[in-house]
Amino acid sequence: MKLNLRNFSGKPNHENSGRRKKEQDAVKIDAAIKSALDELGDDAGRKAAFLRLLTCVRAHTSLLRPTPGRGTPGWIAPVFLINRLKNLATRQAHWIRPCETWRWAGSNLRLTSRSLAHHLLAIYPVPGFMDSAWDLPAGPQAFREQSWFIRLGRGASVHKLNLPLILTRGMEHHVRHAPDDYTITQALRYGETKGLGGGEELAREVAAGWLGRRIEHPDFWRTVLNLFVAHPEMKLEHVNPIVDFVHANKFADDEVQTEDGIVSRTAPWPDFSMKGRTLKSILRLVAAWHSDLSANGPAQCFSWKATGIAAYRFLEKRADGEHDLEWEIHELLSSGALHAEGRAMRHCVYSYAGRCRRGETTIWSLRLRINGEEKRMVTIEVDPRRRSIIQARAKCNLRPGARSLEIIRQWADWAGIGFELNF
Repeated sequence: MKLNLRNFSGKPNHENSGRRKKEQDAVKIDAAIKSALDELGDDAGRKAAFLRLLTCVRAHTSLLRPTPGRGTPGWIAPVFLINRLKNLATRQAHWIRPCETWRWAGSNLRLTSRSLAHHLLAIYPVPGFMDSAWDLPAGPQAFREQSWFIRLGRGASVHKLNLPLILTRGMEHHVRHAPDDYTITQALRYGETKGLGGGEELAREVAAGWLGRRIEHPDFWRTVLNLFVAHPEMKLEHVNPIVDFVHANKFADDEVQTEDGIVSRTAPWPDFSMKGRTLKSILRLVAAWHSDLSANGPAQCFSWKATGIAAYRFLEKRADGEHDLEWEIHELLSSGALHAEGRAMRHCVYSYAGRCRRGETTIWSLRLRINGEEKRMVTIEVDPRRRSIIQARAKCNLRPGARSLEIIRQWADWAGIGFELNF
C-alpha cells in the first residue's frame, strides 16, 4: 500500500508555496556562503580561493541553486557543497591546478565535489571515502585527514600516512576498497576487521557503530574485534551492543545531572579486559547492563537542543474498515526520553545521553499508532554533522522490519538526510 504523502504535517498546500520555498532556500544558501566567508577570517588568499571555487561551480553546474523536490529542504545539498568548497579553499596553497581549468558536466553532488577535489589536489586516484575529509569542521582531525587525502593524491601509500592504528598489508588493501560513502574512520575499521579475517557483513556492522566514529585505544579494541572474528556464528545484532557495553564501562565518562549541574563520573570498570572471556560471558554481561540501565533511571534529567532536522508524520489509509496507521518519527531530546526508549525497546540507547548533549549524535524514535494505541517500532541514530542515518534498531537490538525500513527511507528522502544502513 502506498503512503499518503498528502498527510504530512505542516506541509503548505497552495499555488505560491513552491516559489516561496525556493526563495527561502535561496536565503539559506546565501547565508551559508556568508558564514563560510566569515569562517575564513582575515585570510585574503583563502577568501579569494573560495570565491573562485563558487564561480567555477556555478559556471559548470546548477548545484548551488535550491534543489527541487516535494517536501525536501532544497538548501541541504548546496550548503553541503559550500562547506566542502570552503575546506578546499583553506588548502589552496596545495592546489596543483587552477580551479578555472576544471571541467565537469555531471549533476551528482558527491561526484562533482570529488572531481573538483581531485583536480585541485591529486595526481593519482584517491579512494572515494577520502572525500569525507572535506566535510569536517576546522580543527586537528580535519587538518590530519585532509593531509592524508593530499598525500594519497601525490602517490603515498596507506602505511606512510601515520594512521592512528597499525594496519597489516592485507588490512591496507581492504581499506582502499572500503565503500565510497564511508568516512575515513569507518574505512579504517572496515579494513581492519576484514584484514583480521572478518566477513563483509561483520566489517560493515563494526563500521556502522561507535568504532566507526572514533579510533582510540586501538590495541584494546583489536582484542574485541578478534573475539568477533573468532565467532562467525555470532548474530550481527550483538556486535554493537557489545561495543557500547565495553565503551561505557571501560572508557566512557558517564554524564549525570546533579544540583551543581552536569558532572562526569569516571568509567565504572577501567581495568576491564577481554582476556579469558568467552562470547557467552560477554553477552551475559551485556544483558545485565541493559537490565541495570532500564531499572535505574536518571535521578535528574537533562536535555539538549533539537538539531533542526524535520520530524515526520503521515497517515496511511487502509480500506475494508481497518484502522488507519499513524506513523511518526521524532527526535528524543532528554536523558529521560532516552531512558524510556531504552527501557521499552530493551537496548542501551540511554547510554547515548552524554553524546546527544554534546551534539555528537542524535536519537530518533519511530512510532506507530493504531486506533489510539501507540507502539515503539525502531530507535534511529542520526549523525548531525553528516545529516545521515547511521543506526536503526528494533526491540532487543534486532534489525527493523521491511515496512519500518521503508518508512525510515521515506523520511530520509523527505527530510534531506542520508541513509547509510546496509539492510
